[in-house]
Amino acid sequence: MEKIIEYLRQAALGARNIHFFRINNFPRLFRSFSELEKKILLVAVTAIAVCGAFLVTQSYLSGTKTFPDFGGKYVEGLVGQPRFINPVLAPANSVDMDLSRVVYSGVLKFDADQKLAPDLAEGLPELSADQKQYTVHLRREVFWHDGQKFSADDVIFTIQLISDPAFGSPLRLNWNKVEVQKIDDYTFIATLKEPYAAFPVNLTLGVLPKHIWEGTDAGNFALSKFNLQPIGTGPFKIKGLSKTEEGVRSIALEAFNNYHLGRPFLDDLEFKFFSSYDDLISAYHSRAVMGLGYIPFDKKIYVEKSSNISQHLLNLPQYQALFFNTNKSPVLRDKNVRAALAESLNRQAIIDEVYLTAAQAAYGPIPEGYLGHNTAVEKIHPYDLEHAKKLLDEAGFKTQEGSSVLKKGDVSLEFTIVTNNFLLNEKTAEFLKKQWEAIGFKVNLQILTIGELEQNVLRPREYEALLFSENIGGDPDPLPFWHSTQRGEAGLNLAMFNNKEADTLLTEGRSNADSQYREKRYQRFEEILANELPAIFLVNPRYVYGVSSKVGGIELNNIVSQSERFLDIHKWFVKTKRVKK
Repeated sequence: MEKIIEYLRQAALGARNIHFFRINNFPRLFRSFSELEKKILLVAVTAIAVCGAFLVTQSYLSGTKTFPDFGGKYVEGLVGQPRFINPVLAPANSVDMDLSRVVYSGVLKFDADQKLAPDLAEGLPELSADQKQYTVHLRREVFWHDGQKFSADDVIFTIQLISDPAFGSPLRLNWNKVEVQKIDDYTFIATLKEPYAAFPVNLTLGVLPKHIWEGTDAGNFALSKFNLQPIGTGPFKIKGLSKTEEGVRSIALEAFNNYHLGRPFLDDLEFKFFSSYDDLISAYHSRAVMGLGYIPFDKKIYVEKSSNISQHLLNLPQYQALFFNTNKSPVLRDKNVRAALAESLNRQAIIDEVYLTAAQAAYGPIPEGYLGHNTAVEKIHPYDLEHAKKLLDEAGFKTQEGSSVLKKGDVSLEFTIVTNNFLLNEKTAEFLKKQWEAIGFKVNLQILTIGELEQNVLRPREYEALLFSENIGGDPDPLPFWHSTQRGEAGLNLAMFNNKEADTLLTEGRSNADSQYREKRYQRFEEILANELPAIFLVNPRYVYGVSSKVGGIELNNIVSQSERFLDIHKWFVKTKRVKK
């Protein structure tokens, strides 16, 4: 031990004369050590080496920062088949919408907070004083995947194609009262017949390349090879697809180097297609895919068993509500009865027990974060079980001996809820039945397929109470869902709501683009709904997006539709690098 100490002392003293030190002296000295001394020396040297490595590593980490790096691949699994990777036809198929979102760009897009932002445009549209004309200036350095330059001709061509009924686009109604005019190669004007504040949302549609599609007539439009070999301006371009007799197995895409918002970090993107959700989940657990586009609620438990997945809870502009048709139910015609139903509703219990926390409480048709959302309506009919019972008593419904159902003369406190066989609707209906029967109601349930519901119930308005979900889209305009003109078979006013003040507010709200003007009217409209109770709003469901924890850069809060989960895919990454601070 003394020899080690002496050697180290001499080494320290001789550091200044290092040029005299001879490394070949160490082996002879080391051989003179005892076994114990050798072990102690090795431990000491190892400790010094480890500490040195730690200090070097810490110095490197403290002086650098992690950044996304280019490279790598992301693979997502989808249930279904692609048919039209074509934004003009895609809205009819969720798989087509997903693929179109990464291949094509719109004039505008939604950002992570669900606000409109420029995409192919340089900025947001300029609105004329009469609020009928939108002038759009386009980016000049945008290229199609085949190298051709993008221009206003492509936008006008796409809009004209959508407007032509022969091409069968689901988007046609959005453009049938709009004229578009080219000003120059990078400017166009959209002219409306009447002011419509929600119009700019229509400019998020994907734009087709005129030079590819202009020779295709309506009869061959759906048959074109470019529906599965599309040319877009989006962040990824088609690389190839794999087919079997059963259909398309996978589609491979690669980063578009000339993407106008910057080259994506990912080099490659692949979509794999499955015939069932069970097959998709199995593929995830076998690591054949890294992300799951959509999984039904009853299948999520099989995904959550894996700790390798990050669940992104995204807000959708959607609400689940119970709509009353008072024309079909004398009991529900009584406002006190509807108020008792509202005040005996425990929304948090629905969120916890039915949605397993993947939802938020809803009190009106405009979700939180949207223009016109009114937090004050939460207090109009708060959860108060005792007051709910008092309201029923004031309405004349009394306890009857030998029955748990309250009655008013010969009229029982009874009604029927109709809904479809979507799992969350079924569970919610059962929850409502249990909750309301506890205070004296008799609630019948009628569960139908979506086809039966639409044909036999929705169109003819044959229901007393309808449990249903509605998506209001990218703009909170409630007119299509609540204006009295929409009560007919073709309309979306499922509560058959008819209120003159509400009609005026809705008409004014959609005819003026001023956000403060609109917000004031929509907030008042929500107050009217909360007081009149044509429906009880239950929850705003959230979209649960499962992606491998290896994927970074996903910064989503709100999305308009499921395909909008790809709105920032050019920022996703699986590789990183360290750069000096």
